[in-house]
Amino acid sequence: MSRQNRVRQGLAPLLSFALTLSLAACGQTAAETSDVSAEESAAAETSADISPEIELETDPADASAAGDSSVLSTEEISTEPEPEALEPDPATAYEYTLCFAGDVNLAEGQYTTAALDSYGLSGCVSETLRNYMTGADIMCLNNEFTYSSRGAPLEGKTYTYRANPSRVSALEELGVDVAVLANNHIYDYGEEALLDTLDTLDGAGIARIGAGEDLEDASAIYYAQLENCTVAYIAASRVEWSAQTKPATSDSPGTFYTAYDTDLLYQRVGEAKEQADFVVVYMHWGIEGTADLEEYQTEVGDALVDAGADLVIGDHPHQLQGVRYYNGIPIFYSLGNYWFSRKEEYTMLVNVTLTGDKNGVREVSCQIVPAYQQASATVTWLESADSQRAMYDYLTSLPGSNVTIDDGGMVAAKDA
Repeated sequence: MSRQNRVRQGLAPLLSFALTLSLAACGQTAAETSDVSAEESAAAETSADISPEIELETDPADASAAGDSSVLSTEEISTEPEPEALEPDPATAYEYTLCFAGDVNLAEGQYTTAALDSYGLSGCVSETLRNYMTGADIMCLNNEFTYSSRGAPLEGKTYTYRANPSRVSALEELGVDVAVLANNHIYDYGEEALLDTLDTLDGAGIARIGAGEDLEDASAIYYAQLENCTVAYIAASRVEWSAQTKPATSDSPGTFYTAYDTDLLYQRVGEAKEQADFVVVYMHWGIEGTADLEEYQTEVGDALVDAGADLVIGDHPHQLQGVRYYNGIPIFYSLGNYWFSRKEEYTMLVNVTLTGDKNGVREVSCQIVPAYQQASATVTWLESADSQRAMYDYLTSLPGSNVTIDDGGMVAAKDA
């Protein structure tokens, strides 16, 4: 079956009742700059300088607006009572977790892959983080490189990333279910390498979103069918590095590119909302190396929520950006580098818990899992309470943030 004619590796979704979504405990325009960041510069250095010793922290176990009623006749004003909410159905009650990470780079010649080859996965991603990732019902991250042995680096592009297809085993070991390809490195080695990437992920049983063999494939919705709950995933890119990351067209491969036209993106979100209980949109946007938000990030983020998104996740700046609630829906503007280079910086997982029953999602909670990317090109969980608190305070201080984060990492809107 061709990619265009199939609903991603998920099963066809079930229609669900629309219910009120209760989000409990979930939680300056920058001048246009170059798309090449200090993070990528660090990632592109020779791997020979990596220290053979990695010191990881020890992980413990573990109202719509109403019109003026004065112009309505008595007959036109409805006096019917509001329908009562359906009672919880214990027989079909569920609790599922969705986990999200930011940018991952396992291209050959990078610090991350040199560390992986030297120390193994357990020496590169700490146990607590791996437990969150593999323990989630659906794990999703940004795959910012290609899997191929074919193609040539795009002429004139400073940083190009290509991994041996065997590297996909690292994603499998990390429990990755959904790989985001809507980014400015998925076309680094041209069309052949992009198509090889699609085949590699398909062969590994990892769903991929945001790039494809044509626009229909690149913009396709992935439906993850869990028992009594359907979660929809959509990914798109706003970033076009020197016009070298090719947008998909009706008859050619590329990314789902939305810088100049967001109509299809909003259409896909609306389609997903009709078919799924929970809709996730993963966006590649913003400016590298800054915590400041582009005006379009807030505009598009809000519009995605208005179109039906229940969660918006962002990346591309290669550092954390703020967290904002809009109409009760959380928007994480950038999850930053997760395992991308050797730059020392905060990173995190976002762990989202959905509770509900056959009638739909009833409650959503969001938890920050605090982490740190180290100079050894590894990522480790922040163990001490003080280091966790410092990371949470940093995140809430970023531009655009309107959330609180408690000592357990639980996120809530400030006005909640």
